[in-house]
This record gives sequence, structure tokens and C-alpha cells, in this order.
Amino acid sequence: MSALNILLVDDDRSLATTLSHGLYKAMGKAISVAVCFSSSEALSMLGNQRFDVVISDFNMPGRSGLEFLDSVRQAHREMILVLITAYGTETLEEEMHRLGIGYITKPFEPLRLVHIIHDLIRGAETAKTSHRPENTPPTVIPEGNVDSGRLMGKVFTDPAVPNL
Repeated sequence: MSALNILLVDDDRSLATTLSHGLYKAMGKAISVAVCFSSSEALSMLGNQRFDVVISDFNMPGRSGLEFLDSVRQAHREMILVLITAYGTETLEEEMHRLGIGYITKPFEPLRLVHIIHDLIRGAETAKTSHRPENTPPTVIPEGNVDSGRLMGKVFTDPAVPNL
């Protein structure tokens, strides 16, 4: 895999810094991480720079992370999107599924986020060679982790897999 350009959006500066360092440590030199502290700052950066992955916190002032990622999905169908939240609900899961957004609930280890990103990338690469229409995002199906209660997204592009 070539180097990934990641945009991390979180209004909590210490958490964003910690997570960006954790991503570097978990992924090595194969990434670059730009950090923004608001969705408006991130949208401006997206207009000037190309990113492969956008990771956003859910709970931010003004526009929620989900609203932000929804607008990014509309403008950049091919981009890998991940929502970080401490507020997982069934309704939120359904909306992320509909939008093709991966997600992870706090607290989590950066390596776990790396696995989600890799799964979403593999799903997007598989989608390019499948019969699914080009503008359709990969399907994200939540999978519970019974040991920790955390959720993570897994991507399935097999048309035989039912939409949940």
C-alpha cells in the first residue's frame, strides 16, 4: 500500500494530537496526518489538498462529525471516511451504514483504528472491480466486540451479503 494522506478532525486538541501520534506509531512512515480542529477548517483544507482518509469525531461544536462526513461523502465519493464516537446508537449505526462510513467507539487503541481503515480501503478496492455502480459507497456493517463493548465497521462488497 502506498502512503496514506489522512485528515483528522477533532475539536479536542490533546486527543487529536494523541491520536495522530498513535496513528504514526501504528502505521509507521506510510502515512501523513493533517489535523484540523473544526469541520469548517477541515472543509477548507479538503478544498486545497487531496486526502485518502478523513477521520472525524462525532461530538463537535456547530456541525456534528456525522454532518461533516456526510458533506464530504457527497463531494468525494471515493474517500475513506471514519467516525469516532463515544455515543454509539442504533440510529447512528444505520446512518453510517447508509453513508458508507466506518466507525469506532471510544475508548480504542490506534491499532484498532488502523485495522478499520485497512478494511475500508480493501472494500473500496474490491468495489472498483465489482459490479456495483461506481458512485455507491462500500457497505459498512457494524460488528460488536463482546470483550470490550466497542464497535467497529467492517466492509462487505459481496452482493450476497444482505443490507442490515
